[in-house]
Amino acid sequence: MMKLTYTPLRFKTAQLLVILIGMFLNSCNKFLDEKSDGALAVPNSLKDLQALLDNNSTINLYTGPGLIELNTDDFFLESSVLNKLTEFDKQAYTWDPNPQFQLINVGLQWRNCYLVIFYANTVLDRLKAVENKNTVEYNNLKGFALFLRAYTYFQLAQVYAPVYKPGDETHNTQNLGLPLRLDPSFEEKSQRSSISETYDQVLNDLNEAKVLLPEMVTFAMRPNKTAAYALLARVYLTMQNYEQALNNANEALARNSTLMDYNMRNTASTTPFEAFNPEVIFWAHSASMSMLSPTRANVDTLLYNSYADNDSRKKVFFNKKTNGYVAFKGNYAGYYSSSFFNGLAVDEQFLIKSECLARLNKISDAKTTLTTLLSMRYAGAYNFPAAYVSQEEVLRYILQERRKELLFRGVRWSDIRRLNQDDRFKKDLTRILIDGSETKKFTLPVGDPRFTFIIPQDVIRTSGMTQNPR
Repeated sequence: MMKLTYTPLRFKTAQLLVILIGMFLNSCNKFLDEKSDGALAVPNSLKDLQALLDNNSTINLYTGPGLIELNTDDFFLESSVLNKLTEFDKQAYTWDPNPQFQLINVGLQWRNCYLVIFYANTVLDRLKAVENKNTVEYNNLKGFALFLRAYTYFQLAQVYAPVYKPGDETHNTQNLGLPLRLDPSFEEKSQRSSISETYDQVLNDLNEAKVLLPEMVTFAMRPNKTAAYALLARVYLTMQNYEQALNNANEALARNSTLMDYNMRNTASTTPFEAFNPEVIFWAHSASMSMLSPTRANVDTLLYNSYADNDSRKKVFFNKKTNGYVAFKGNYAGYYSSSFFNGLAVDEQFLIKSECLARLNKISDAKTTLTTLLSMRYAGAYNFPAAYVSQEEVLRYILQERRKELLFRGVRWSDIRRLNQDDRFKKDLTRILIDGSETKKFTLPVGDPRFTFIIPQDVIRTSGMTQNPR
C-alpha cells in the first residue's frame, strides 16, 4: 500500500512521537485506564505540534475503522476464500451473534482510532500553554485537532454505538455511545457516554473547527473550512437533520463544487483515481480488512447490474475477475487494495444536497442537483428519469444513485442503519456464500442488535465498561 506523507518530521519531534506512541500503546491494552508513573516530555512549539498531526510514518492518523465496510450489502465471498481467512473474518462475515473477535479488532478498529484521538487531545492540551493564541497558525492547528477528533469519533460511532434516532430522546440519552476522552491524561477512568453526548461532542468540535480552519490548504490531508462543512453535512444526514445537512452541504459546495468527468478516466487501470483527485476534500481511508481485498471480495451482482451500459461508473468502478464476478477498483484513496477511501469528496456533497432537497419537498431542485452530478458520470447526455414525479419516487431514485456512487466509501453502513428507521426503505440484510453450486445465506434482520458491533473483549475486560448487547 502506498504511504502518503508531505511534512517530514524533525528528529526531535520524531523522538517525542516514539515516546508518546510507546506509552499510549502500552496503556491502550487497558484502554488508557492504567496510570503512568513517569513524566512525559511533550512538544510545546506550534511547529512540533503541527508535526504530530502531519505525521503519517509512525501511525496513520487518517485511518478509520475498517469494520465500517464489513457488514454492508455491497459484496459477497466464495467459501474457498472465506475458509482461508481468520476466525475473526469468518465470524464477522456470517454475522455470528456471539463473536470472539481476536486482537486484530483491538489493534485496527479500536485502539488505533483512540490513538488518533490521543494525538488530537495532546495538541489541544499543549495549545493551552501557547502564549500568542491569536495567530493564524495557532487557529489552524487547533481547528485541525478538533476536526480530527470529531472525524474519528464519528467513524467510531458508526461501528460501536447504536444508531442515532431523531425525536427519540429516551433512546439517545439512555443508550450508551462512546467513551469520550477530551484530554491526554492517563489518570481518568474510561466511561461510556450516551448516544446524544457522543454526537453532541462531534458537532461541538466541528462547529468550533469550521471557524478556525483556513479556507484553503495545500494538501487534502489537512482539513479546511470546506472539509468541516462537508463532515457536518455527513453527520447531520446521519442524524436525519436534513435542513442542517442541506445548509452545510451548500456551504461546502459554495467553496468546492469541482466534479470529474468519468469519461476522461482510464477504465483499463486498476487505479483510475489518483489519491488527491479533484473531488477529494479531505483524504482519509479505512483500516485494511483482508476479506475486502479485490482479489477476495466480489461486488454484489444485483448492484453491479443496476448500472446502465452508458453509465461510465460501470467501467471506472469495476474490474472483471477470472471467477466470473467483478471487483471494486474505483477507490478514491488511490490504490487497489482492501483499504478504502472514507474521507470527504465533492460528489458526496451533491448527493447529500439532492437527498435533503427531496426530503424537504423541493423536488425540482433535487432533480437539478442530481443531474449536475450524473451528467459527469454518463457517456452522452443524462436526463433525470421523467417517470419519477412523486416525492417518494424521486427520493428512492436519489438513494439508489447514492448507493451506486458511494460504494466502499464508508457511508453505506450508516445509510443502512438510518434508512432502517423508515418503513419505506428498511430492509433485512442478506449475505450469501458461494460454495460450488450451493449458495448459503445469512440474514441480519432490521432491528437486530448486531447492527452495532461489540466492543473488543480485551477493552471490556480491562476497563470494566458495559458491552454492547447481543
